[in-house]
Amino acid sequence: MKALITEKTKDSSISLFKTFFIEPISNGLFGFALFFSILLLTKGLASFLNIQKGFSIDFDDVILSLIGFILLFLIKLLENIGRVRNN
Repeated sequence: MKALITEKTKDSSISLFKTFFIEPISNGLFGFALFFSILLLTKGLASFLNIQKGFSIDFDDVILSLIGFILLFLIKLLENIGRVRNN
């Protein structure tokens, strides 16, 4: 009987780790990639249309893309918290 309880808590901790760490991180990375690709697209288009002199990625662009990471990370984390509370 103790082995069953130990297995259940181990599976439960792995499930919680996935729910509150892996899923929000993966969604955050998707948000970062989405924001960064939009920045690349707009800078590339501006460079192609000669609105900008050259094509360059600055540190500010990476920081701006972190907004996408934070937004999607928090959205998924809060969804998971609400889902766990409702169950």
